[in-house]
Amino acid sequence: MGKKFTVLILRNMIYRNQTRFNKLLDSIEEINAKTLSLRLKEMEKNGLIERKVYDESPVRIEYYMTEKGMALAPILEQMSAFSMKYCAKDIFKDKKPRTLKEVLGHVPRQNN
Repeated sequence: MGKKFTVLILRNMIYRNQTRFNKLLDSIEEINAKTLSLRLKEMEKNGLIERKVYDESPVRIEYYMTEKGMALAPILEQMSAFSMKYCAKDIFKDKKPRTLKEVLGHVPRQNN
């Protein structure tokens, strides 16, 4: 979790439903293919995601959140809420704090 880009990969997989390598690569600023590949392997090894290879031509590979990985969603939401409230000047152009509801358009779901 603590390595650079891991939280962003989790965010994109959980909230943007990104499952493909190139989608993740294109959507995370400053990440390169080698780093993304390493982080995905680490996350798979730690049981946060699973890798699925489809028997197609060309071969299609997708990554999916596991139950363990999805358990991180409330933690990511709290980290986001904290950042938007206390670090707004670093995140938003207008430097004004926001709530998760304002940004997401709804109150985040609660995982039980």
